[in-house]
Amino acid sequence: MTNRLTLSHIAHARSGDKGNHANIAVLAYTPQGFDWLRANLTAEMVADYFRPLKPTRVERYEAANVLGLNFVLYDVLAGGASRSLRSDSQGKTLGLALLRLELDLSVADALPMRRSAAIMSDLVQVEYYGRTAILTLNRPARRNALSRALIAALSEAFEQAEANAEVRAVVLTGAGSVFCAGMDLAELQESQQNNADEAAIRDDALKLARLYDRIYRLSKPTVAAVNGPALAGGAGLVSVCDLAVAVPEATFGYPEVRRGLVAAMVMPHLLRLVGERAARFLLLTGELIDAQEACRVGLINTVVAGEQLRSQALRWAGSLAEGGPEALRATKQLLARLGESALSVEETAEASAAPRLGEECRQGLQAFFERRPAPWLTERV
Repeated sequence: MTNRLTLSHIAHARSGDKGNHANIAVLAYTPQGFDWLRANLTAEMVADYFRPLKPTRVERYEAANVLGLNFVLYDVLAGGASRSLRSDSQGKTLGLALLRLELDLSVADALPMRRSAAIMSDLVQVEYYGRTAILTLNRPARRNALSRALIAALSEAFEQAEANAEVRAVVLTGAGSVFCAGMDLAELQESQQNNADEAAIRDDALKLARLYDRIYRLSKPTVAAVNGPALAGGAGLVSVCDLAVAVPEATFGYPEVRRGLVAAMVMPHLLRLVGERAARFLLLTGELIDAQEACRVGLINTVVAGEQLRSQALRWAGSLAEGGPEALRATKQLLARLGESALSVEETAEASAAPRLGEECRQGLQAFFERRPAPWLTERV
C-alpha cells in the first residue's frame, strides 16, 4: 500500500456532457488547494487517467473566480446524454472517478491547513483535509490521558464537526506515540485525596459517558487512526468510532479491574463489536492484546505501517464522504437503534462512578502509582 490520498481531499467535482464530450469541473476547497491544482493537475494527467475511455484530446480551462479547473474530454460519451451539468448521470460518474485520482501525501502535507478558530484549547488540534476534520488528542506528555479539560475540549470539537456543513467525515488520532491511555488516573486520585464531592466525581463520569455517546451517535462517519496504545477509556474512544485503523505497535486493553475500577461506560460498545466471549476476556483479565489480535476479534478494521496510518484514515474518510449525508445519517441512526444497550448513558456513568468512591479503588490507584501489587494480591487467604 502506498502513502497516498485522493483528489477528493482538496477538491470536489461537478460534471456533465457536451454531446460526445464530457465536461468536468474540479473545484478546490481552499485557495492553496487551487494553487496546487493549477500547478499540478494538467490536461495530460487527466488524459492519462481516463486513457481507457480513449479521449481524442483533453483541454483544460481555468476559472480562478471559483477556484476551479474545467476539463473537456473529447469523444468519450456515446452520443451524449443531453442533460444538464448537475443531472447527467454519465458525467457525474466521470467526475466522481476523477476525485479518486491519487496524490502524493507529502505534497498535500505542504498545503496550509484551515484550522478551527473556535477551538480555544491546545488539548485538541483541529485541521482539515477537504471535507475531513482531523481531531488530534494533544497531551503527549501525559499519554493523551482523558483529563476533565481534554474531555471538554474533545466534546466541543465533535460538536463543531457535527455543526459544520463542510465537514463530511471525522478522523480521531493522538499526538506522540500513544493514542490514549484512558482516564487521567492522577486527576482521579487527586480528587479522592482532596475528598472531592461525590457529585463532582459522578459528574466527571457522566461527561465522559456523554462524550462516548456523542461520538457514537455523530451523524457523520468517524475513523479512529490509532497511532499507539489505546487503553481503558482510550480503547473506548476506538470502539465508538465507525471504523478503526491501527499501527502494528498499538496495543488495546481494559485494565480497569486491576485498579479497582469498572469499565462500565465502554462495555456496551466493546460487547457490540467483539461479542461476549472476547469482551469477557478483555474486561475480566485486564490483559492487553496487540493490533493483529484486535483486528481478529473485530475491535479494529485493519493494521497498517506507521507511515501509512494517516493516508489510510484519510482514504477511508474520503470514501465515506462519497455517501449522501442524509443516507449516512439514517444508516448510523438505524445501526445505533439495532445495537441499543440495555443500560442508559446515565446508568453506565453511575456504574463507572460508584467504584471510584470506594476504598478498593483508592487502594488500587495508590498501589498503581507506587508501582507495587494491589492489596488484594497480597492478602492471605
